[in-house]
Amino acid sequence: MTKILFFTDLHSNAHARIFAGVCERARAFGWRVIEIEYARTDRPAEDFIAHWQPLGVIVECSYLGESLNTKAYSAVPAVYIDPAHVPPHAPIWSLTLDSAAVAQLAFDELTRLRPAAYAYVGWSGWEGLHDAVWSKDRGEAFRRLAAEEGKRLHLFPGKWSRTDILDAQRQMADWLKRLPKPCGIFAANDMTAEIVLDAAEFAGLSVPTDISVIGVDNDLLRAENTTPSLTSIEPDSAAAGRLAAELLAERLAGSPDQLRQVSYEPVRIVRRGSTQALGNADALIRDMVERIRREACFGLSPADLLKGATASRRLIEQKFRSATGRSLGEEIAEVRFARVFELLVDPHCPIGDIAAESGWESDSYLKRAFKRRTGQTLRAWRQTHA
Repeated sequence: MTKILFFTDLHSNAHARIFAGVCERARAFGWRVIEIEYARTDRPAEDFIAHWQPLGVIVECSYLGESLNTKAYSAVPAVYIDPAHVPPHAPIWSLTLDSAAVAQLAFDELTRLRPAAYAYVGWSGWEGLHDAVWSKDRGEAFRRLAAEEGKRLHLFPGKWSRTDILDAQRQMADWLKRLPKPCGIFAANDMTAEIVLDAAEFAGLSVPTDISVIGVDNDLLRAENTTPSLTSIEPDSAAAGRLAAELLAERLAGSPDQLRQVSYEPVRIVRRGSTQALGNADALIRDMVERIRREACFGLSPADLLKGATASRRLIEQKFRSATGRSLGEEIAEVRFARVFELLVDPHCPIGDIAAESGWESDSYLKRAFKRRTGQTLRAWRQTHA
C-alpha cells in the first residue's frame, strides 16, 4: 500500500481534525497515512522519510519552527498546511486558512458590541515565529476593516514567548490598560487570546465590558476554560485535511502546475463569554447563559436551571429576557438549533441521530420544531445546503 507521512505539531484539537480529513481522502486514494508528531520526537524529518520511504508528505506546520525547512522534505513531493514562513519564490504547494474571511468574522462579531476602538495581538509564541505569515495576514486584513470604519487599529507592540508566559501577561496587562475603552480585540489564535484574557484579569479589566476578545481555532481546552470562556472562530479543519490530500494526489499524478497555493475557509463562530454582552445582568443570569451554552444539548431544561434559586421563576425569567431577549426555554432551543444545523451539514451524521445529539426530547418533536423554524424538513434542508 502507498505510504504517506503526515507531520504535525501534536495530535490535538484542529490538528486532529485536519488529520481526520487527510485520512478520509487517503482511504479513497488507497493510501496508508502515518502520523509523525514533532513535539514527541527529537529526530529530524529526514530520518522518518528515509525509514518509511513514503510516496509523499503532508506537513501541518502553523506552529512549527522548522515549518518550511524545505530541504527536509525535498526527497518527496510535499504539501504544506498553514506554513508559518514562506521563503521568497519558494516552489511549494500549500494551503492556508483564508485570512480575509477570518478577519471579517472577527470584525463582525466585535462590531456587534460597538467598541470605541479595535486592537490586534499577533502570534509570537515560539522564537523565530514572531513574523508568522498567517498571523501578519490576519492582522493586516483586520486593519483594513477597521480603516474602512475610520478607526486606527491598535497593535500589541511587544513580542512574547511561551517560555515566559508571565512576562507576556505583564506586557499585555500594561498595554491593555492604555487602550481606549471599550475595545474589541482580535487575537491571532486561541493561545494568544488566552494570554490576553489572563492579562485583562491582572489589569483589573472587565470582559466583555472593557474589552471583548475573539480568537481562532476553537481549541476547546482553552476556549472552555478561560475566564470568561473564549469566543473563537472555527476553521474547517477537516476540509483542510481533505484538500491537502487532494493537492498531494495532484502532485503524485504529475500535475503540470508548478505551484498550487490555495485557501480553505472558517466554518463558524462559537460565541462564548468573551463577546457575550449581557448588559447589567447579575451573576445568576450570566451563569445561566453559560450553563445553557454548555449543557443545552445534553437535555438541560428550564426546571434544571431554576433548582436551588432563591428568586421566583417569574422574576428570573424577567431578568433573563431583559439580558438576552429570550426566555430560558427559547435560549435552550436556540443553542440546540445551532447544533442541529452543524450536524445537518455533516454528511456523516445520520438524520435519525440528530435529535439525540442535539438534546431534543424526541425525533418527532425536533422535526415539528424544525419545520416551524425553517419551513423545510431536516432532509430537505440538508439537500438544499449540501
